[in-house]
Amino acid sequence: MIKEQRGAVIILFAALIPFLMCFAGLAIDLGNLYAHYSKLQNAADAAALAGGNAYAESGGDLETANSFAQGYVTINDERASFKSPPKIEEKNRKFYYVVVIKERVPLFFLRYFPQIGSDTEISAAACAQIFVQRSAPGSNSGGFVLFDNLFTAKQGFDSVNSIQNPDNHDISQNKNNCSTYEGNIVIGDESAFNEASKNVYLKPEAFGADGNSQITVNEATRQGYVNIPEYNGSLEVTSYYRNTVQQLMTADSTYRITDQNQQNLDSSFLDKLSSQGVDVIYYNIPNLNVNITQAISGDTNKPLYIICDNINNFNTSADMTGGRPIVLIHNGSGDFWMNCNGGTFMGDIYAPFGSVHINDNHHLFYGSIVAGNRIQLQSQGYYIQRNYTSMGAGGSSSGSGAGGSGAGSVSYKVNLVNISQAL
Repeated sequence: MIKEQRGAVIILFAALIPFLMCFAGLAIDLGNLYAHYSKLQNAADAAALAGGNAYAESGGDLETANSFAQGYVTINDERASFKSPPKIEEKNRKFYYVVVIKERVPLFFLRYFPQIGSDTEISAAACAQIFVQRSAPGSNSGGFVLFDNLFTAKQGFDSVNSIQNPDNHDISQNKNNCSTYEGNIVIGDESAFNEASKNVYLKPEAFGADGNSQITVNEATRQGYVNIPEYNGSLEVTSYYRNTVQQLMTADSTYRITDQNQQNLDSSFLDKLSSQGVDVIYYNIPNLNVNITQAISGDTNKPLYIICDNINNFNTSADMTGGRPIVLIHNGSGDFWMNCNGGTFMGDIYAPFGSVHINDNHHLFYGSIVAGNRIQLQSQGYYIQRNYTSMGAGGSSSGSGAGGSGAGSVSYKVNLVNISQAL
């Protein structure tokens, strides 16, 4: 009986040879594929960073960016090549440089199996987000002292969405769901100050250099990333009106509009006047509507003053960085409304006898707001203090101050992120 089974082991071994080769192939070939993939991924990461930096430095030249990326692919993996040309993806107003590279990897054991072949293609993708950080022109101080604060309100200040989850300060904050404030918040009424002080106003630093970090309110408070309002019982907000605005309204160089039918002002009309050298526009009519859809050209070292007895609505969706700042002066005792739809505003808002309301729909605001009554922010915005009265026609000083003057500057930061963020 035993003699009859002596060949069974050989037969069993022969039957197992394909399976043993398969397991060996999986172990060796998959290990080799993983080693090649790790090298390929490193090359893709290096190419994405190099291309993203080159794209930013070249001012948006994709061909230059791709040339740099190709160089880093070659240095890090000479067998790799682009699977498709690198591209720029834009999502939610953020920019991503996306690289996908490929390589053919030889197979050792698996090549003997039908329909597998002697090699196989692997690919790796990398994504670099380009964070553009723009600094607006203007001074942190140096013009009329009222505008050295971010917000100056005689009767009160309120930001409806200063933080998310106001009842739970242990929940992480997301910058897209709250506002940030860089500059002094000064309130002239004690009871209004006490009320405003119950809220939390976060500084931009709370969300990190790239603005994507998350932090709880309690942790931000511990680290000093909150903006605490100040009380000034002797606050006087009409001095700039008496000392400067009234003179601007009567100056010979001021461009005056008295046509009662001209109640709408748009970017093209402002651009035309600015290019003709106009620095101050005075509307001696009520209920003016201003619509800004593009940056205003002209001398970026001087603001364009718009003075009106009653600015009914100021609507903006423009990115004003690189253009001319605007100083809006609302002489009326009623409400000034600013409606934003993204973009970047550069300028000061002055309502010495009225209130200022802003529907701040995720816009970036460089400037100062001064109100004789209240300031109310309705949604989410990102506020950075500048004093544009230091830049020319309406200012008492032309010094550059800590914030500098001129057209501002642009810096950038490039970080690797998960490619799913760009898709």
